[in-house]
Amino acid sequence: MKIFLVRHGEGENSRIKWQTPTTPLSEKGKKQAQVLGNIPRFRDVDQILSSPWARAQETANIISQSLSKPLLALDNLHERQQSSKIYGLSLSTPLAEQYSKDCFANRDDWNWKWDQEEEPFVEVVRRVVEFKNYLINSYSQKSVLVVSHDVFLRCLISSCILGGGQDEESFKKVFWSLNLDNAGISLLIYREEIKNWKLWYANDYSHMNLVNS
Repeated sequence: MKIFLVRHGEGENSRIKWQTPTTPLSEKGKKQAQVLGNIPRFRDVDQILSSPWARAQETANIISQSLSKPLLALDNLHERQQSSKIYGLSLSTPLAEQYSKDCFANRDDWNWKWDQEEEPFVEVVRRVVEFKNYLINSYSQKSVLVVSHDVFLRCLISSCILGGGQDEESFKKVFWSLNLDNAGISLLIYREEIKNWKLWYANDYSHMNLVNS
């Protein structure tokens, strides 16, 4: 089973405002999605799965239409839920800056959340494990393209690399070592006969030369 992982295209005002579940793609993000829809390695994909959040859904829709491949949105592929007090804020506001500082100070406590609305990292990991099992049970010998978000995809890669015997510290080290750019592509391969995941490559961004030139 091949699992292509794609982080959604760039969101609108992503460099100046905190992204929300409804943030659409920027014009650059739309161009990134169009490039993704013309990548030859995706032609044999059997199914596209997407987060229901707007920027991921829009990216997946563009790819799906270009490739004429079926698209299914799954609720558990969304990004880590953050506080509604933060969503949409300018990154330069005192509250947004304090939020960033608080998150960094508590980055090693994966049960921590800034307020009661937030989703702790341990819940994201739970969703990732659930999704891995769904893939194994539903897409045996298939090729799947998953369009999701930074934190969710880094957790997914970390969980696959470390397997079922993962310990918390090893998981964190792998997670924090990963970098996934908007429209970057990673590939996981699951060998069903030995029940083993392999990370074939991570954050391939070579296809974006034309968008960034």
